[in-house]
Amino acid sequence: MTHDRLKAKTIPGEYCRFCGNDSVPLVKTKCCDQWICCDTSYVSIEGGGYCQYHHEQYSVCYFHYNDGHSGKWQECEECRDLLGEDDFKAAFHDPNNVPRY
Repeated sequence: MTHDRLKAKTIPGEYCRFCGNDSVPLVKTKCCDQWICCDTSYVSIEGGGYCQYHHEQYSVCYFHYNDGHSGKWQECEECRDLLGEDDFKAAFHDPNNVPRY
C-alpha cells in the first residue's frame, strides 16, 4: 500500500473505488483510505483525468482531512457550517466524495 503518488502502479486484483478502472496506477487516499486512480504517472495539464485529482480538488472528504477536522466528514459540524446545509447535503451524493465500487 502506498500513499506516494510517485510510486503508483497497477495492482493485480485491485481497482479504483471511484471509477472501477483496474488498469491504471493506484494509490491509497490519505483521507478515506481507498484505492484511487493516480494522476501523477501521466503528464497532463488537466491532471490526467483520473479520480485522484477530482477527489483532492472537489471533495468534502479531502477538504475535511486537509483541514485537520476529526471524525468522519459526514458527521462534521465544522464542514457543515463552512459549506452550508444545502452544499453539505449534496456532498453525500457527489461521486467525488463517495466510492462507488
